[in-house]
Amino acid sequence: MTKAARREFDFLEKAGLVLLALQVAIFAKLWTDLGFDRATDNFPILIMATGLFVASQRKLAARPPNRGAAQWIFASRAAALSMLALGTLAIGFYRLVPEAAPAPALIPQTLFVLMWAIIALKGAGVGKLKPGSAMGLRVAWTLQSRFAWDRAHRSLGRVLFWGGLVGLATTLVVPLLTSITLWFTTVALACAAALFESWRAWRLDPDRGRPA
Repeated sequence: MTKAARREFDFLEKAGLVLLALQVAIFAKLWTDLGFDRATDNFPILIMATGLFVASQRKLAARPPNRGAAQWIFASRAAALSMLALGTLAIGFYRLVPEAAPAPALIPQTLFVLMWAIIALKGAGVGKLKPGSAMGLRVAWTLQSRFAWDRAHRSLGRVLFWGGLVGLATTLVVPLLTSITLWFTTVALACAAALFESWRAWRLDPDRGRPA
C-alpha cells in the first residue's frame, strides 16, 4: 500500500470514530429525552455496526491490501461509512425533531454538533498537511523548520481530534453554554500545545532557518 493510500485508510478510520461519537451523542439524547426503551429501539445496531467498521479498519491498517485492491476497498468502505452516517442522521432526526417544527433548543445544539465534528475531522487530517500549506499553522518557526512543522501539526491534530470526539459525544446532553466553552477551550488548547511543541522542536532542529 502506498503512503497516500495508507493516509486515506487512516482518515477513514478516524471518520468512523467521529461518526461513533455522534451516535453516542444521539443515543444519550434519546435516553434523556425519550427514555431507555425508545433509545434502545434499533439504534444500538447502528452503533455496533460503526464499532465493527472502526475495528475492521484497524485490521486493514495492520494487514494492508495489495496496491491494486486498495482503491476498490477504500471506495466500498467509504460508501459503507456514508450509509451508516445517513442512517444515523435519519433516525436521529426522526426521533428527536417534533413533527410540527424543530424545537428551538435543538437548533443551536445541532450547530455545535457540526462544529465539534468539523474540528474532530480537521484534527484527523491536519497532521498530514504539507509544509507551508495555507491550511496549516503558519508561524515563523514552523515555516523555517520541517521538524517544527511536523511536531506542531501532530500536536494540533491530536488535541483537536480527541477533544472533538469527547465534545461531540457529550454536546447534546450538556448545557449549551458548557458546550460553547468547551469548544473554544479545546481549540485554544490545541493551538497553544502546537505552538509550544513546535517552538521546542525548532530550537532542537539543527537545520532550522531553512524553509520547511
